[in-house]
Amino acid sequence: MSAQPPEYGVAPPMHEVPRSPRWPWVLLLVFALLLTGGALYGGRLVNAVKEAVQEATAETTTAAVAPPAPETTGPAKRVVVFEVTGTGTAFNITATVGASIQNEGSVPLPWTRTIEVPDGAASATVMLVVVAGPDGGEVHGRYTIDGRTVREGKASGPYGVLTITDS
Repeated sequence: MSAQPPEYGVAPPMHEVPRSPRWPWVLLLVFALLLTGGALYGGRLVNAVKEAVQEATAETTTAAVAPPAPETTGPAKRVVVFEVTGTGTAFNITATVGASIQNEGSVPLPWTRTIEVPDGAASATVMLVVVAGPDGGEVHGRYTIDGRTVREGKASGPYGVLTITDS
């Protein structure tokens, strides 16, 4: 049996030596960096924002003054209108006509989108997919082609899915 003798020496301290908190120093450093950055780049930032506002205003004014584009007689167009009504907010809405896709998230209801497509594209795949919001409300959806209702449906419950397709 090997019994070890008790160790002798200085006993460890009964408590930790108090240290000053570091958070005031970190807060002071962050404040000093922000103050220095503001002093160095604040004027540049203000000027950049002013220039961006002036450019946006100039573009809006130019667009308002521009003459309307002349009407051209092209291939026949069909008008597809998607409508979603209900309560609350839809989590996601995807409307598709042929290769034209409209996708939006967190959509307040009611929602409507009009898509003009060439005559043949309206007879291609038309689809409306609506995912209800987490509040469990009910959503109603439909789409029309040239004013005639083609399909409609509804879904309810949290994240309920409404799919209307005509392909």
